[in-house]
Amino acid sequence: MFKTIFKKELIDQLISPKFLIVFLLCLILIPPSLVMNYKNYRNNLFEYEYLKRDYSERKKIVNLPLTAHREPSILSTFGIGLERVLPKVIIFKKYHTETQATQAEHELLSNITGKMDFVLIVSFLLGLFAILYASALIVGEKETGTLKLVLSNKTKRSAFLFGKYMAGYIVLVIPLFISFLISILFLVFSGFPLFSANNFSHILVLLILSLIYLSTFFALGLFVSTRSQKTSVAFMLSFLIWILLAVVVPKISEPLANIIHPIQSDEVRMMKRRQVRDQIELEKGAKLAPLAQKYIWGREGVRDFNKYREERAPIASEFEGRIERSLQELDAQSQKEKDFNVNLSLLIARLSPSLIYTHSSLNFCKTGLADRENFFRNLMTYHNQLSTVYFKNTYDDIIVSEDGKSKSHISGHSSSVSDIPEFQYEFLSLGETLKSSLPDILLLILYNLILFSAAYFSFVRYDVR
Repeated sequence: MFKTIFKKELIDQLISPKFLIVFLLCLILIPPSLVMNYKNYRNNLFEYEYLKRDYSERKKIVNLPLTAHREPSILSTFGIGLERVLPKVIIFKKYHTETQATQAEHELLSNITGKMDFVLIVSFLLGLFAILYASALIVGEKETGTLKLVLSNKTKRSAFLFGKYMAGYIVLVIPLFISFLISILFLVFSGFPLFSANNFSHILVLLILSLIYLSTFFALGLFVSTRSQKTSVAFMLSFLIWILLAVVVPKISEPLANIIHPIQSDEVRMMKRRQVRDQIELEKGAKLAPLAQKYIWGREGVRDFNKYREERAPIASEFEGRIERSLQELDAQSQKEKDFNVNLSLLIARLSPSLIYTHSSLNFCKTGLADRENFFRNLMTYHNQLSTVYFKNTYDDIIVSEDGKSKSHISGHSSSVSDIPEFQYEFLSLGETLKSSLPDILLLILYNLILFSAAYFSFVRYDVR
């Protein structure tokens, strides 16, 4: 009986206007968005290579600030995520880093309306169609009287439910599969390296995640259908649930987390860092004033910077160590608060399957939170290396006069930027991404099982009259 119900439902859905609408929308949106995003990636890659090459050549001639450049992710073709807001250029200073140039600052309309990509299309458009598709499967049969007729012929309710579910779900994913394959062909012909750097594995996992996500919303729609007595009510209720889960919960999770656990802004944190640093720098300057007077300002026309640098080192090292320790404590406390806030907002947002899917999918596109954290972790490691090989040999002393009314700067360095190795960033591997995204994937599967079980047990007691 299952096969009969499955075949009938499959044919009915394939010839229905709903299937044609979804199929056309997928064809119109998915291939063009992927091709455009890949072209945008190639432009970003060209800019990255140009800036990196230009910096490498110029630092051999002039003494430039220590600078790193962030390589764009090729898988941003499928999910842009944080790619647009992460910095393209990072300048390293002795006690901090400065970030410059993001893609988003040059795309005003995209900041207002958002950019289209595969993850967004699946999350919003196909997620909406999945829940609306399924919401009419059971209650629609009841309104036409078909459900009562079929179940009166000793058809098992489980067979009927599974048949409707499998047929409806397959009809939903057919447009996704065809559009996805067409998109891959277009990308390959455009030069996309599908089988290099584990790109195929990441894309395959992304597709599997999309299928699990659509199954979750399809099961939710099926549950709504088994709890409704009219198709119009089921449609309206499903649409409201989709708005709540796909729009409201992800949007309010971060503001709600900030209300529950407020954190200081970056401006306040930077102000505190400046205050701590300036205070210790002034104390250091007062101690170095006699040396500055002796070797820099003492005899007119005679300046012995080498002698000054040699004798200042043991005095300055104590104060510079205090600056580093104080700033590290401030940064550690600030990072702890930020991590707590991010985890709290994610915990709230995980009430929505949409956020779970988006969060985990962007990780596999190398544009999610996992790669962002990995990128800044790499920057911190590189900055610590620079502190050992370069910044310890640089100084910018604020010398305070004896009466404390005037200040002067004495700056210098004893090593060249051209001798410093360039920053090299490696994206997370597939295994590392799987490890970081595994809780979200399991939670999405759990939602799927819970919702389908709820639909099943609800249908077992469903009044077909």
